[in-house]
Amino acid sequence: MTIESYWVKYVKGDNQALTGLYQPLFRKLFFIAFKFTRNETIASDIVQDLFEMLLQATIEERQLKWSTILNIDAFLSTLIKCKSMDYHKVESNRKRILSMQEQPLEEDPELYENSEKLQQLIYHLSKKEQEILQLHLAGFKNEEIAQIQDQSEKSVRNRLSESRNKLRILWKRSHILLLLLNWIN
Repeated sequence: MTIESYWVKYVKGDNQALTGLYQPLFRKLFFIAFKFTRNETIASDIVQDLFEMLLQATIEERQLKWSTILNIDAFLSTLIKCKSMDYHKVESNRKRILSMQEQPLEEDPELYENSEKLQQLIYHLSKKEQEILQLHLAGFKNEEIAQIQDQSEKSVRNRLSESRNKLRILWKRSHILLLLLNWIN
């Protein structure tokens, strides 16, 4: 059987057909992931995650999103590249955040003062918005946050956008208030 025929069976709901895709494509997909991660274990995990994601997709999703795909090899290769780059991005964000936490903010009083103000403004958000924002700032992807919060990824994106807009407005108001207070005094 060809890869395309396994794909057609998979899209129609045959989960066993993924085995027919996995075996001939694993090595190629693994090397693509390894090219980005430079770690065999992580590259293997990324390929496993891709096939797990495919396995968890509903038949309706499969038929709606993937029934018209003609080049399965190219499609899965692109997904692996994206997943690998996402992994790299999340890891670099986590490292950056951890390095920022290791550096004391007292070295830059203005930065420390601004981060304190931002923390105070975050408390004006709803509890759900605060939780999602904290996870986002910790470097989690929207997909991961959605799983943790048991929400759709779209809901997480919307809440993050709303939170940022609220914080932006609150930040501007607080600065305008400070300017007015300084002008009055």
